[in-house]
Amino acid sequence: MNDEPDVDVLVVGSGIAGLCAAIVAAQTGARVLIAEAGSVVGGSSRLSGGVVMGAGTRQQQAAGIDDTPEAYFRDVMNVNQWALAPAPLWRYAQQAAPTIDWLIDLGAEFHSELVFGGTESVARCLESTNAGAGIINALHRTARHEGVDIALGQRIDRLLTSDGTVVGAAVGDAEIRAAGVVLATGGFGANREMLQRYFPHATAAGDWLWYIGAEHAQGDGLMLGQSVGAHIVGENRGLRLIHPHFVNSVESYLPGWLVLVDGEGRRFVDESAPYGILDRRMSAVGHRAFVILDASAADPEVARASKNYRQVYPARQDRTVNWNPAMVREQVEAGRIRQAASVEELAAQLGMDPQVLGGTVARYNAGAESGVDDMMKPREFVRPLTRAPFYAAEVRAATVCWTGTGLQIDEDARVLDGNGKPIAGLYAAGETTGGILGDVYVGSGGSLTNGAVFGRIAGAEAARFALTTTASLPR
Repeated sequence: MNDEPDVDVLVVGSGIAGLCAAIVAAQTGARVLIAEAGSVVGGSSRLSGGVVMGAGTRQQQAAGIDDTPEAYFRDVMNVNQWALAPAPLWRYAQQAAPTIDWLIDLGAEFHSELVFGGTESVARCLESTNAGAGIINALHRTARHEGVDIALGQRIDRLLTSDGTVVGAAVGDAEIRAAGVVLATGGFGANREMLQRYFPHATAAGDWLWYIGAEHAQGDGLMLGQSVGAHIVGENRGLRLIHPHFVNSVESYLPGWLVLVDGEGRRFVDESAPYGILDRRMSAVGHRAFVILDASAADPEVARASKNYRQVYPARQDRTVNWNPAMVREQVEAGRIRQAASVEELAAQLGMDPQVLGGTVARYNAGAESGVDDMMKPREFVRPLTRAPFYAAEVRAATVCWTGTGLQIDEDARVLDGNGKPIAGLYAAGETTGGILGDVYVGSGGSLTNGAVFGRIAGAEAARFALTTTASLPR
């Protein structure tokens, strides 16, 4: 009897992790099939900003930036208080730069300018010239060239096992036998029930919650992995952006000149901080806060003279969507931004102690005059609140970008069970995994690079396992 599988490697999902896995597996000599739930290739990766991050890239070397995987590893570990599994993160830090170089060699194009995406010690981020679609298109072309088959509209609903080994998957009655299976289905941002279970901080936003990824990000990888005993790690991890619920538009950072206060009227963060830090600080104050403005926010001349963000990516402008003068005036008229003749009156409208909010604003203004802000906000963003009328708008950490709960993997992308033992034949990469990136999202590009790095590793390991297994079968 010939038990040869239909394909050597089955990859579930066609985002950056799935495509990278499929390409490497095919280049190893494996017969590869991608099963994609959506109608187009790319998943949430296609919809992303296309930013990647690595230490020791060719672009850094050309710019004279001395950076190492060791420094990257320490940056991520330190900001997350060493609450991550070291071995997978170390593998990620080591492979990030070679993987970015590999993407470029495959035809993905990036702006040459390096940028800071978050809390990293040196500039490590590169932005695709055509956002996430540019990276996906380059990978898709390569996958076709390598002979990878892609089946669209095929949402895998179960894994097939034999004697504890994963041997394929199925869609309804249709089964596909594979010697190695890679789960690369992305996150679960489009699944409200899974958000409530695994990322309740996100659902604290109530009906403001907005997910910016693909509709097929339903957590399929977690459910498939759990069905064969996979261990889930990284609960209540993810990335949210702060928005005022004016319009559904992605604004990654808050303009640095804003003043952000908690429900009592006290500042709690440097408003120009990276979004990973803002997300964590919003968690500490109950996931909602208030932006305090004065009349200068509605003044076009002030807006033209103001810098909005610490870091501007090459393909993006230093222009705020939610906090420009026209939007401020529009939202005041709509009643979404409250208005008062004094800070104390504004506090009363917000249910705050007028003395607390008044004291906060007075101290902020004193810092603007002296040049030393309490929160150590860079001086260029410290714009005093002195011009009546005064405004306030509620903001919430409500835009979900990335979910961090997922299947536990080791440094070889093997899915682990609850006892830390690899599940034979099963690998995973990207947002469907957990524990690689931590509670604090270090900077732009972490998620895409994680998917690419472990996609390549998963593809290589799955192909090695598959080809070793099929070589022993009777022909």
